[in-house]
Amino acid sequence: MEKINFQKIVENLDSAVIAADYDNKIIYANRYFCSLFNTNCEMLAGKNIYDFLSQNSDTVIIKDYTYKISKYDDEICSYYYLTLVDSQMEKVYSDFISTVSHELRTPLTSIRGFADTMIMSFDKLDKAQLQKFLGIIKEQSNRLIKLVENLLSISRIQVQQNNLVVKSVNAVSQIEQVMDIIKNQYPSRIFEMYCADNVPNILADENKFQQIMINLLDNAAKYSYDKGSVIVRVANASRENFVSIKIEDHGVGIEPNNLGRIFEKFTRIENHLTRKTQGSGLGLYIVKNLIEKMNGQIFVESCTVLPNSGSTFEILLPAATYTGQCKKALEDK
Repeated sequence: MEKINFQKIVENLDSAVIAADYDNKIIYANRYFCSLFNTNCEMLAGKNIYDFLSQNSDTVIIKDYTYKISKYDDEICSYYYLTLVDSQMEKVYSDFISTVSHELRTPLTSIRGFADTMIMSFDKLDKAQLQKFLGIIKEQSNRLIKLVENLLSISRIQVQQNNLVVKSVNAVSQIEQVMDIIKNQYPSRIFEMYCADNVPNILADENKFQQIMINLLDNAAKYSYDKGSVIVRVANASRENFVSIKIEDHGVGIEPNNLGRIFEKFTRIENHLTRKTQGSGLGLYIVKNLIEKMNGQIFVESCTVLPNSGSTFEILLPAATYTGQCKKALEDK
């Protein structure tokens, strides 16, 4: 029981942890470490730890960041803890402030500018102009609300305060509700959903699942070409007691070298579609963390070559079957 509790603690640490036996073969890596290399613990198992860490140094550089390596030995293995050095933490903090300041300043400037115009020239503006300016103010206000909600979500994730209420949820009906919302925002996109037979409910937090689907469907529509299709497919996963939900778009796609970065905070991939759209680069980071907190996984495949360009995000969430609910009950004990 102590081992299970220890692993749960290590798994949710906001720092990278990896363990290797005395033949230097990896036997465990937590989520944070796996995310640094865009892999999972199963794929790392058995590999030499020095394929990832420096053998003769107490630091390692990963994705342009320097991590200090602390090593602790016990009777059967060695644990390696990776922590960002202080200067790197300052850079992360600086990047955070810079990004948030920019994301706040842009909509606030628009709101103030159009509000000032309406105040100073109210009697000179016709009804169509007033409606246009009020529409822009509303759109930019919604952008601010979304940014604040994302920042609050990240704050809760960082301090492990996401109190999930996991229950049986009808994924199809929830997706239909979200799709209706997104359709109104993107009238030039074509939305379709296909559901296989005999798909059970999922074990999830209903509100968090909606947040996940809003982010994924909004991204799919936002980064699709005009008149492009956004397709959702719900089916039983090949993994037993899991449900698969795929979100396909027909847009510019993601280059292979960028696939490992899209779930990082404040990451936006540069292309002609992202330059035309607004975003803080927080949505996919939040999506990945919420899915993992509900014992699920997320995968992405993408193509950048026309006419098949586009991305497919697949999420796996536990099925609300008798077996799945028993497993969840045991994990909660």
